[in-house]
Amino acid sequence: MQSDRVNDWRDEEPGRIPYQVRRGPLALLDLNPYSAYYADFASPLMFVISLAHLYSWTGDKTSIQRHWDVARRILDWARTDGDKNRDGYLEYQTRSTKGTKNQGWKDSGDAIMYDDGTRVPPPIGTCELQGYWFAAQQLMAFLSGVMGEYADAKAFWRSASDLKERFNRDWWDDQQGSIVLALDPDKRQVAAVTSNVGHCIACGIISDEYLPRVVGRLFAPDMFSGWGIRTLSSSHRAYNPLSYHLGTVWAVEQATIAFGLRRFGFNTRALELAQALFDLAALYPEYRIPECIGGYPRGESGAPGAYPRANTPQLWNASAFPLLIHTMLGFQPIAALETLVVDPVLPTWLPELVLHDLRLAGAKATLRFWRNESGSSHVEVLHRQGTFRVVKQPPLESLTAGVSDRLSALFDSIRH
Repeated sequence: MQSDRVNDWRDEEPGRIPYQVRRGPLALLDLNPYSAYYADFASPLMFVISLAHLYSWTGDKTSIQRHWDVARRILDWARTDGDKNRDGYLEYQTRSTKGTKNQGWKDSGDAIMYDDGTRVPPPIGTCELQGYWFAAQQLMAFLSGVMGEYADAKAFWRSASDLKERFNRDWWDDQQGSIVLALDPDKRQVAAVTSNVGHCIACGIISDEYLPRVVGRLFAPDMFSGWGIRTLSSSHRAYNPLSYHLGTVWAVEQATIAFGLRRFGFNTRALELAQALFDLAALYPEYRIPECIGGYPRGESGAPGAYPRANTPQLWNASAFPLLIHTMLGFQPIAALETLVVDPVLPTWLPELVLHDLRLAGAKATLRFWRNESGSSHVEVLHRQGTFRVVKQPPLESLTAGVSDRLSALFDSIRH
């Protein structure tokens, strides 16, 4: 369903893929554009990111080849129609008369606000979209190398590096100690402090020098409710703890943020978010967290407050928990080398974890992770079928892991 045409009614452009496909009567009668609606910037870039993730676990080049043309056309679209003014950033502007105004992670009509509470007009570039674009280009550089297209690999990597340099120059707000939410049509900063910046951490677009301040800002009382990172700072004029994107907490977003925190060595904060989500799940029947929850502080009551029209259950919230396990265990799959790099950091409330029949390339293994009395975490292979190597090593980009940590981890791998 990748588009090959321009169709304003559905916000189609060559290379875009749909983010909503509905089969209701209004869609089938073409009274709304949702029979196949394309107005989303995140979905196309996530396709590229997911393709790289698939390869990292399977090592199967045929999976890349099958989707290669789709991925290339997505990045062609991002570079052209995604950046119509050619300023090096992605900006969206809805053309459909019945389309959604905002096309980033937060797609509600009032999601992007100035400090005075007025809505930012289009075209709008939000920070997390630049992060997704950065990650997609970096990963496409890697995939291009796998496919033997080395000139393209260099070009994608150079483009990503240039984007990161510009981004940290133009989107940094030193007064807030954070990345701003967006740039408006006049390229002025929309200085709201939001959860969107957590996506930027996960994507790796924020420079190392800014990361500690950004993480600290996310866990300030106006952002961290105790159940998760709020979509908008409680000190903002537009904050409402029961507003869809202006104060609530989204479980699926917390897993993304936790992944980014571990990627760069903020282990304590990552575990803090993980515990908040597991505690939150325990409040609901069958552990099914609603689509989003209220942003009320955890210390005020035993519940976060209920968003009145939340979908329950919400499948992508269920997906948050495998990602949290992935994060706590520090998985870094390298299927092409039949190797899984791990760096388990288990909290006191989860001292042991066994994963059965984890698949890597053509092999599978059952792995046991445990935390000892001193607080350090270890791994052992209980059963394996095929070649499945396990190496313990902190994330490559960790800001906190030193040489001694890496040597110790290697020694632990040999011992167990």
